[in-house]
Amino acid sequence: MSRTDQAWASDNTDAADRMWIQYGYGQVYPARTMGSWVTDVPNQLTGRTVPLRFRFHVAMAGTLGIGGDLTRWSEDGLREGAARRLVQHGRLDRLSPPCDDTPSVPDATETLPLAWRRTSRHGSPQPPVRLRGLTPQSRYRDARTGAVHHAAVLTEYGMHLALPPGDWSSAAVHLIRETEG
Repeated sequence: MSRTDQAWASDNTDAADRMWIQYGYGQVYPARTMGSWVTDVPNQLTGRTVPLRFRFHVAMAGTLGIGGDLTRWSEDGLREGAARRLVQHGRLDRLSPPCDDTPSVPDATETLPLAWRRTSRHGSPQPPVRLRGLTPQSRYRDARTGAVHHAAVLTEYGMHLALPPGDWSSAAVHLIRETEG
């Protein structure tokens, strides 16, 4: 890393496999150094087809890139891609290994909990996810819903990330620290 700003962790861009590849890479190097691309499906190595939203949420745990043929994407796919923000300079807190599937990318003013589930398991609980790195005594507003959460609740009790039902579900919740006043 002394000679480059970014590295390619693997030629395997299958989001299901990348969860573990990125988890291992992140044990040694910061997330901002890991190229993590969204590519077309079926995946060229595994033949697996994973929903675009899931592929984006997995790739956002590194330096998000797009390696797909955008001329073949649907209008919905293009809108999904346009809605993504680059998560590059934040700090990556791994709240659990990929089997439980929930990293978070916080900084001083914003946090973006990312969650993903490869397969549904009947009766499996979805406990709240405790966030880290929040500014104590602050409140955080959900950019999509406007709901406001206190940092103490988010760190001690946690937050339900509301994964959609079914396989290959994922969620990203953009929380913005509110200024005092």
